[in-house]
Amino acid sequence: MAAKSSILRALLVAFCLPLATACSGEPSKYNFGISVAGGPPGWPSRVEMLTFDNSWGAPAGILRAGFDHNPPGGALVVLASPKAAPDSVQARWFSHRTQTFYQIDLSLPEDFSDRVDEWYQKYPEPKYRHYFIVGFSGKGEALVWWRVRCMDCGYDRSEDFSTPIVESAQANVVEGDPSRYRSQTEQFINEGLFPRPGE
Repeated sequence: MAAKSSILRALLVAFCLPLATACSGEPSKYNFGISVAGGPPGWPSRVEMLTFDNSWGAPAGILRAGFDHNPPGGALVVLASPKAAPDSVQARWFSHRTQTFYQIDLSLPEDFSDRVDEWYQKYPEPKYRHYFIVGFSGKGEALVWWRVRCMDCGYDRSEDFSTPIVESAQANVVEGDPSRYRSQTEQFINEGLFPRPGE
């Protein structure tokens, strides 16, 4: 009789614990990739800092293209663990062409996490892979998109989905030392990516 009671208790705990967690107000967590775009062509940028909700980040580095694509795209970052849909994006970057540092703290729409939940229901894993796209241009603009890609559709991209979350936001110009990136800027000029400043 004691064994039956223990089994019943274990089943009850196993059943109730997920219900309590679901009702606790914790945001849902998702397996999504981060795609970081830069450019447009001729406007390379170096992202020095990229964080989400001021709590977790992703590497970015030098970005040369993808900002003007539809949908935007660039370097891909695979996250080590599922994350909640962020409420904000923070970034600091350097424009090699204008020798300017930019910074932004971008709030996302209030309904963004609800929309992400709907997209995961409409485009379930593993058939679909979800991407949170952020872009930082050498002109001081930032953008945010969401993209879903069908993973077993071959060359048929008709089941893919993408939508802008923030189509364009202007960053603030901030202080910084452009000489830190002098050699990389010289390399871009020598490649003919953009003219030397003042020419």
